[in-house]
Amino acid sequence: MPAFKHILFPVDFSERCRAIRPFVNSMADKYSAKLTLMHIVQLPTIMYGIHPNYPALFRLTERSEDAQRELDVFLGPRAPGINIETIVDQGDPPICITTFADANEVDLIMMPTHGYGRFRGLLLGSVTAKVLHDARCAVWTSTHTEDSNLIAHLTCKSILCALDLSTGSRAIMDYAAELAHEYKAKLRLVHAVHEAKSQPERDFSNFLRQVAREKVAKLQRHARTNFEVCLEGGGVSDVIRAVALQHEADLVVIGRGSIHEVFGRLRTNAYNIIRDSPCPVLSV
Repeated sequence: MPAFKHILFPVDFSERCRAIRPFVNSMADKYSAKLTLMHIVQLPTIMYGIHPNYPALFRLTERSEDAQRELDVFLGPRAPGINIETIVDQGDPPICITTFADANEVDLIMMPTHGYGRFRGLLLGSVTAKVLHDARCAVWTSTHTEDSNLIAHLTCKSILCALDLSTGSRAIMDYAAELAHEYKAKLRLVHAVHEAKSQPERDFSNFLRQVAREKVAKLQRHARTNFEVCLEGGGVSDVIRAVALQHEADLVVIGRGSIHEVFGRLRTNAYNIIRDSPCPVLSV
């Protein structure tokens, strides 16, 4: 359940990172969480060889010292009372991020992606993709860091919870429900149904829609909830994007799964959902 005590904010000093600073500050303040800002200096390829390269080593030390100075002031204005730590590490960024998260009880990683403009659907930065794949904690991401309207999602008044109706759906719904309660936000559930293209397929789609409706109803009966449900036909990421736009969602919550689990239909589409979402995505 979302009770974030330690948030990790990987920083590469890009405009993408600068754009999500208000969200990081807000999340740390809301949960009174420890906040760690981390910059990773990537090792030159030659450093992995057996022969030392002293000029490269000297530049690496210089870069680390410069990064530490910049990291100390990177967050800018911050809420009083937030416990902040800054770390400069050296190595492969996704490995450093996930290793630190595992070793230091991080329960939320917040980072942008590399998606830009109308081509963002084709791009998901390799660092973000690897962190999403390997991290064992929740990951908050946003592809719209160049969008001036991003800040409008900061207050988080509307949350969309995407369900694949697998065995883990109850846990995802409970997670989203607690978030909605804490933010006093409206919560809606969304499920994508196979889209029909012919009459036989339409009959099958109607069957799937009815099955999905019954499963969601059962899920809510057991949880004693009555959230609004959106059942739409189409591709998973397309449906979630359309519903998020329709209801002006400020956050989409999805079950990402892990490499140790059998992925459901939703989890196999996690990258697509994150790329296409019109608002930040919290994957758990």
